[in-house]
Amino acid sequence: MAKQIRNKNNIKHGTIELVLLLLLQNEQKYGYQLSQELEEMSDGKYELKETTMYPTLYRLTQNGYLDSEQKKVGVRRTRVYYEITSEGYKYLTHLKQEYTLITGAIDKIMEHTAHKPDEGEYVETKSHT
Repeated sequence: MAKQIRNKNNIKHGTIELVLLLLLQNEQKYGYQLSQELEEMSDGKYELKETTMYPTLYRLTQNGYLDSEQKKVGVRRTRVYYEITSEGYKYLTHLKQEYTLITGAIDKIMEHTAHKPDEGEYVETKSHT
């Protein structure tokens, strides 16, 4: 029996840091705001669960790519706002270059390995009637 095809999380996992830094490059934001913007900007195709997002934000903060600041919201609530650091901008530039390089390479591999019909194989063509 064939293994079940993995869902899109396999590819998404490698882009989480990139996406979060992209969303934070112009202004500070809190976690829920990040997840909502991510879902909205991707037309619902890129969802990030809290169980993945917050550990990534903590790791980026620990590595010096983000700063965090708690702000009081209302009487009893606080929010943690994240802001990209100068090291974070350098890391974002690196991630964007790496992403562009890898996706370009994958595109080339897909072009070279695209299924081409054999001579005897039937290929449906559009009729011009």
